Amino acid sequence: MSSIYRRVIRIGEKSIGITLPKRWLDVLSVGVGDVVEISLIGKVIVVKPVTQVGGETNEVSISLGGSIDETTRVIIASYIEGYDNVEVIGQKDVIRRAFSSVEKKLPGSLMLEGDGSVLIKVATSETNVDLNEVISSMANILNSMFGKFIDYLESNKDDLLREVLELDDQMDKLYFLALRTIKKLSFRDPKRAIDDTIVVKNLEHAADALDRLSNAFMRIQATQCRREISEKLRDVWTYIMRAVYSYLENNINNAIKVLLDRERMLNNMLELANTGCTGLSGLLTASIHEGQLIVALAADIAEAAFSRHVRSIAKPTRLITGEELNSEE
Repeated sequence: MSSIYRRVIRIGEKSIGITLPKRWLDVLSVGVGDVVEISLIGKVIVVKPVTQVGGETNEVSISLGGSIDETTRVIIASYIEGYDNVEVIGQKDVIRRAFSSVEKKLPGSLMLEGDGSVLIKVATSETNVDLNEVISSMANILNSMFGKFIDYLESNKDDLLREVLELDDQMDKLYFLALRTIKKLSFRDPKRAIDDTIVVKNLEHAADALDRLSNAFMRIQATQCRREISEKLRDVWTYIMRAVYSYLENNINNAIKVLLDRERMLNNMLELANTGCTGLSGLLTASIHEGQLIVALAADIAEAAFSRHVRSIAKPTRLITGEELNSEE
């Protein structure tokens, strides 16, 4: 399209602006109320529509006839997919109960009941979400979960385990928000989106591992080997937090340390099998399994940090043609 000229005009008392041709907005499928990204590149102002690749609609209709579990998963998946309005057709009592079970985990979501269907609306604006802040918050929650679980092992206060479980619910909330944000804005930087997805998924999986361990220790009141388990998990705690901050801070040295230390950490958790604790084989097995899982998750995060670092230092090169080579000769 050819360039046009517009005069800067005043809008209200404190704002100024310019108008855009409607035919341009029609080409971009942008209308009144849509969000656009405005950035300053050098001395050029760039306006880009914030939409999903392929022009996917944010208003969908889904017919369901399944169980509460299936309905719950569909609601969560629709949220993560980035839909803003989801008309759910089915048994209202099932939809209502399913939504109530996950409402607190889906930021900005609400349910409106109509005559023949239920509308799930999401008011969250992903353009205002700083993904680094979300990942940092998830890291802080995981850090707190580890701290409370270790404190439980050293004090035997059951309330600390319940606090771990409550923190896992907060982790789920940030996890769903992060995935929704990544999916809706991934077109900006697809490679970064892949790395961010790896990190948020692994943080959530690590929190789930501590959730499972907490439930195991609530079922079986252990009196032996608590100190040994605590020492091993303290090392795992330090290990995964180093991995996370290597990603957030683009600290490649810490990422390398995490990757080089993976084998030692895995073997370190296996040493719990030789403690000789009687009657605690189930808890020891659970501690070893979850500890090794978190080690593997931490290594994946460090790999993502390495990928992010490589992209930050890589410089594109120009392909030299055969004609150019011949001319040099």
